[in-house]
Amino acid sequence: MNDASNAVIAAAILAGGDSQRMGEDKAILNDGGASLIERQVKDLRDLSEALPILICSGSRRYEALNTYDVRHVPDSLNSAGPLAGVAKALETAAAAGLEEGYVFVLPTDSLIPPSHIYDRLTGAESATSEVVLLKGERLHPLHGLFSVSLTTSMTDYVESGGRSVMGFLDDRCWAAVTVPGAWEPCLNFNTPDEYERALEAFAKMTSV
Repeated sequence: MNDASNAVIAAAILAGGDSQRMGEDKAILNDGGASLIERQVKDLRDLSEALPILICSGSRRYEALNTYDVRHVPDSLNSAGPLAGVAKALETAAAAGLEEGYVFVLPTDSLIPPSHIYDRLTGAESATSEVVLLKGERLHPLHGLFSVSLTTSMTDYVESGGRSVMGFLDDRCWAAVTVPGAWEPCLNFNTPDEYERALEAFAKMTSV
């Protein structure tokens, strides 16, 4: 994507899941120091002091993030899955007058620093793509750049019962950026065992 870093108009962290299999809110997991979501926000704020940061957390509010100038936004539709969070992030950006460009989306259950994911995604040569996703050993449809031009169509899809990112992208122009296989366990975890494996894998990395 040519000059994609200049086209990223906001960042959105998806933190609205119920974390049932984890047994506690994944956003506030803490292996010493700050919580996952606070680390993500701090890294994004270090990346850019001006970039709007949206916390797509449903009805939850994370008071520890107030110092970083973030905005909590509800899902576009309750209990409609993470795509409802993406849709609301796009809608929020568009409503703020940011009608051209991309929202950088990532889930809260990721140990890879957002700035590293951002660099990979914005470095892609995908100028015609409406969406650019991350691909490790498998595709990660909740790590990506989503064009604000998709606001209306994504909201309509969610409100009509659509829940799958890939289902939404079925007839759209999208691209994927490949990242090192070592990143894979660190990009998504749903259980305590998966989280422990992610921490171990991340600790072994000399560079991400």
